[in-house]
Parts: sequence; C-alpha cells; structure tokens
Amino acid sequence: MYGGEFDGNAAFAGGGFMPSQATMQAPDSGSSSKNRDSRTLLPLTLKQLNSASTNGESNFSIDGFEINTVAIVGRISRMENRITQVDFVVDDGTAAVECVRWCHERPETEEMEAVMQGMYVRLHGHLKSFQGKRSVNVFSIRPVTDFNEIVHHFTECMYVHMYNTKTRGGSATQATATPRPQMPYSAMPTPAKPYQTGPSNQFSNQFNDPMHDVKQTILNYLNQPVNLQSEAGVHCDVIARDLRIPPLKAKDALEQLSNDGCVYSTTDETCFKSTANA
Repeated sequence: MYGGEFDGNAAFAGGGFMPSQATMQAPDSGSSSKNRDSRTLLPLTLKQLNSASTNGESNFSIDGFEINTVAIVGRISRMENRITQVDFVVDDGTAAVECVRWCHERPETEEMEAVMQGMYVRLHGHLKSFQGKRSVNVFSIRPVTDFNEIVHHFTECMYVHMYNTKTRGGSATQATATPRPQMPYSAMPTPAKPYQTGPSNQFSNQFNDPMHDVKQTILNYLNQPVNLQSEAGVHCDVIARDLRIPPLKAKDALEQLSNDGCVYSTTDETCFKSTANA
C-alpha cells in the first residue's frame, strides 16, 4: 500500500495472480531476485507480450521484470490439430500470438478436446522466441465459462502494470495504455466479414443478454469440426438433446443467432449451420 492508498494486492488476494510484496518487490543484487521474477506467473495482454523487450531467444522483460511464464485470456481464431501437438492462434483484441500445446499424455489431449476454434480460453504457458518470432508453449488451457473473467483479466493486467511501474519508480503514463477488450460472441466470420473484433458496445451487451450463455454454448457446438463439415447442418432437437437445453430455449437461441448472422438454416427452418465456414 502506498501512503494510505487502496491496496489492490489485498483486495484481489486469492482471486488471481496479483503480485505480492514478497515476490514483486524491486529486485536486490544477486541472482535470487531474477529467478523469483522469472518464476512469477504474469498476466499480460498480447500487446504487452509482443512489446516485451528481449536480449536473446528466451530472456524477456516488461516493466523491468524478467518474465517467462504468462497468463493470457483470449479467443482462439485459428486451430490446427497435429499428431502430437495442437497449434492455434489466440487473439485478445489487442494483438494475436501463436501457441502450441504438446499432447503426449491422455490428460493433455482431453484438455485440448475441451476447447475449439471460436472459444474464449484462459491459458498459462512459457513465452518463447525463435528466429525473432514469439510464441507461447502452453502447459495449461481451459474454456472461459464466465465472461466476467475477461474483464477481470484485463483489470489484472492493468493493476500489475501499474504496480510494477510504480515499484520501479517509473511513470505509468509513459507506457502504452492497455486497450479495452472488444470480443463479442457475434464476431464470428460471415461470407462478407472475416474474423475481426467487434465494437466495444457489443462486448458490454453480453452482460445484458440473459440468453448469451445459451447462444455461446450452441455456437461452440455448431463450430465443432464434425458439424461444420455437415452439409445438412444439425437439427434443433438434436442440439437441444446433446447440450441438454430445453427445446424451446434452444429454438429461441438459434433464432437470435440467425438474426445476428452467426448461424443459418439449411434444408428447412429446423436445421442449422454455423457461418464460420460459409
């Protein structure tokens, strides 16, 4: 706490990866402080990650602290499954980064099966650089089920940045401001609109839409590769059954998704496909 100011570390303790007085203080002489910095799980926006300074292939720093392990929240915009790994791109509205998740064991494979293209995810990984190109070697990933987590992550990034720059005695106003996330579910691609970030007011409207979670669940289901490849689409009753959603609620959600341009009917008004590959 600075001279009686609000102690964000105490307020956020236990809810995320806030820096503590013990682990994020300005490093003293010796190697122990540098090792402590590099072991810290640091929440970052992708703009911050891409702007981190480096003196080699593996040594990165931001706000004067050495970083290695990062926490990222964003949307999977591209995904490619390989034999022993999954390559994908995450976009958080500020920038994008390529990621790789190695799948040598069954738990690792099951973890990747729970996420798919178009989903928002939270991931932890090691920041790497090869021939000047940065990527993240992911060791943990899960879907974001509560969109408040996206807001929390960006708030966390801003707090840690402000804390570290003040600890270092620098001016936070000289650093690049962290843009607001702009990632509504309706930013799915359409024939006339490729993947892109939507306006910020759409992001805000997610919290005012009682059907948002249902629509997002259905959209994720229709974006599964097997459903994207089906020419006939998926019947609304099958969607309701597989997702255990009341049929009437599923039909209402599909109608809203159709109006939003995220899905379209195929053979009749009861079978639907995502516009992702349209």
